[in-house]
Amino acid sequence: MNRFLKDWMTFSKGERRGILALGALLLLLLLAPLFCRVFLRPKLSDGDLAQLRLYASRLGTAAQPQFDQLAESAVEKPPQPRGGQAFRFDPNAISADSLALLGFSPKQAAAIVRYRERGGRFRTAADFLKLGVITDRQRERLQAYVDVAPLPSRDFPRKDSALRFGAARAAVAEASQPVELNTADTALLRTLPGIGAHFAQKIVEYREQLGGYTSAEQLLEIKNFGHERMQRLANRVTVDASLVQRFALSEENLALMRRHPYLGAYTARGIAQYAKRKGSAATLDELLKNNLITSLQAERLRVYVGVAEN
Repeated sequence: MNRFLKDWMTFSKGERRGILALGALLLLLLLAPLFCRVFLRPKLSDGDLAQLRLYASRLGTAAQPQFDQLAESAVEKPPQPRGGQAFRFDPNAISADSLALLGFSPKQAAAIVRYRERGGRFRTAADFLKLGVITDRQRERLQAYVDVAPLPSRDFPRKDSALRFGAARAAVAEASQPVELNTADTALLRTLPGIGAHFAQKIVEYREQLGGYTSAEQLLEIKNFGHERMQRLANRVTVDASLVQRFALSEENLALMRRHPYLGAYTARGIAQYAKRKGSAATLDELLKNNLITSLQAERLRVYVGVAEN
């Protein structure tokens, strides 16, 4: 205490005043919260207290029914699976967008829709869930939501069945007749095994470029036709070589020669120039001798050239 008094006396009068003012300010800051709680406490009226009691009573009575409702909903509905929404669906009718909502990737949804477009149908939920594109986790979480509607019956009346059988037998009988390649249209060509709309159109287009087929093996010259498809046409097609359109190797037939598969634009232009200098149609032997065509081209073109060879 004596030391404090001794130190206190060493301060100047102004320093002592500053210390006292700072101490008073700290004391006020410490007592401010107590002052606020005692003197600034809000006073509730009797009406406010009654309103609070009413709210409390309502909360107390409403709590139990809310929990009961949650418990009932948990029993009625299966748990929502992770990885997508959950709703009952028919795999034979659901769209790709709805499959995406269930959690399927675009690739999976496209595969399922493509399976249906190709004639696939699901008769049970197990049929759908055993698809290879569906993962084990998706099978586990979606098995409670697959709802397959009954498919239409495949039974037909006896009269209808007889008509269908008769039409099918007539179609088979018609298809068993050989098809002549130089006169057949695309509809008749599509009755051949392995020939759809694409190759039927290609067969007709290539026939026009050639001027007619001389043998069925010329079909192999069509892009992507393939030997396997050719084997399926064995004994199903014929060729009438007398229907081939013959032409002269002259300047006047330049356009025809340009589009011919065995010549092409460059060779056709050379033949036309040679025929122009000669003053008459060229022969295959002349063209072969002057190296304007190859021996393979000469062999292929002999049935199409209409000028007699020497």
